[in-house]
Amino acid sequence: MENTLFTNVKLYDGTGRAPFMADVAVCDERIVEVAPSGSLKKTGAAVIDGKGLDLTPGFVDAHAHSDGKAVTVPTGDSKISQGVTSEITGNCGFSDYLDEIKDNDLGAEIYNVRGNFAAYADLVERSHQALNIMHMCGHNTLRAYVMGYEQRPPTKEEMRQMKVLLAEALDNGAGGFSGGPYYLPGKFADTSELKELASLLKGTGKPYATHIRSEGDTLLESLEEAMEIARAGDNNLQISHLKASPRRNWHKIDAAFEVIEKGKQAGMDILADRYPYIHCNTTLRSIVPQPFDVVDTTTLCGKLKESAEYRAAFIASFNDGRDRGFERVLITTSHEPSHRRFYGKSIVEIGKELGMTPPEVMAFLMASGRCPSAAFGTMCEENLNKILAKPYVVAGSDGNIRQFDDNGTHPRAFGTHPRFFRIAAKYNDYASVIRRMTSLTAAKFNLVDRGAVLPGYYADLTLLDLENYDSKADYSVPNRRAEGIHAVYVNGKLAYSPDPEVKTFRPGKMLRIK
Repeated sequence: MENTLFTNVKLYDGTGRAPFMADVAVCDERIVEVAPSGSLKKTGAAVIDGKGLDLTPGFVDAHAHSDGKAVTVPTGDSKISQGVTSEITGNCGFSDYLDEIKDNDLGAEIYNVRGNFAAYADLVERSHQALNIMHMCGHNTLRAYVMGYEQRPPTKEEMRQMKVLLAEALDNGAGGFSGGPYYLPGKFADTSELKELASLLKGTGKPYATHIRSEGDTLLESLEEAMEIARAGDNNLQISHLKASPRRNWHKIDAAFEVIEKGKQAGMDILADRYPYIHCNTTLRSIVPQPFDVVDTTTLCGKLKESAEYRAAFIASFNDGRDRGFERVLITTSHEPSHRRFYGKSIVEIGKELGMTPPEVMAFLMASGRCPSAAFGTMCEENLNKILAKPYVVAGSDGNIRQFDDNGTHPRAFGTHPRFFRIAAKYNDYASVIRRMTSLTAAKFNLVDRGAVLPGYYADLTLLDLENYDSKADYSVPNRRAEGIHAVYVNGKLAYSPDPEVKTFRPGKMLRIK
């Protein structure tokens, strides 16, 4: 039995109440007592003197994509160093455990988990990761697993197969159902398909989380569709990375708030998540013109590589009058090693370097056989501030775990939580912002006994200096560590220290939500 006593800390307990100087006693994985500073006995306990620093619950990343990285980067570097102790994966309709092995971070077929949620959960558990991981079952990969990338409704038998797989995942601990009708092949699904699948959530308390069908021209209609799907489930909705983009849609954000708040007033349990940056990050194929936009990535990249005629038609298709803002599209990561020299550069800058037009650069990069990812500068600072001021918006990175030496990423991988805190705290008191980063998110995703510093709760704790909690990660150096973090504990054990000489552990759990 391990006893630890945190003393002389300013405690933000995650409930939203005002902070106070406190002692917090931990036994093994759990918090056993919280009391005014100096009132708990130190006998037999390892004492952590906080020296007036702030103690909060470990932060929860509401929107992550570390399905495979939980296994391949079990140290959790980019997340744990921000004070994140739990993250929600399987977002935007994507679940690596359902995807082709060659297309995801799970890698070698030796893992043998494709289509088997229970096997995937066991694999994550065996990886002894630093973080707690909760995973949702994603519609896009579920549909691809059963139907491939065919542009049609499912047959009765295909729907039955999808429902069986989703039910098995939910029964074995998947924390919800995620949609992404913005992406292939989810964009081929109509509302009724998503509603029928979401109906399996009824009575579970588990949310429908979604990258809505459009965050731009049909933003308001897409929010309404998401609510319709959530009503078919458990009336529980998580809106992924709330935004209005590009520029022609920025004015819609207030109307989007009205739609959300009307849904909440009608009794729907709604939260939204957001990362604190105005560049989103997704694959280059998100700006591919018609008719190439409905061709699956493997086929598209393969044909661009193999056929000069196909490549010429692809390049010509960009002459559709649409402004894609190539000067604001920055390459962030790629599976092709030769692309690393382009990281942080825009499509326009790469074109100047290679003597190509932007559409030719697109074809060149995608003809490598894998589609690079990029940061797209499609949002505005004013809307970002409005969104982060809302009490129902929680912190979600929309990124996966990265190693400390990985500079091929978006700065949100290393900087989401400190930047979220800094911006949200301009409009809200510290205690309410901490609640949104901890207990509010934990409750949404049914992370039982997590997200607060209360007796009986798991000892997921972050010791930090809130006044100096910040991130200097940017697009040129995206892997800068968060500032102000002194120590992070997961399930009662030290999981991160900025001092490399201090021994740390990987005590995270696979959170199977029943």
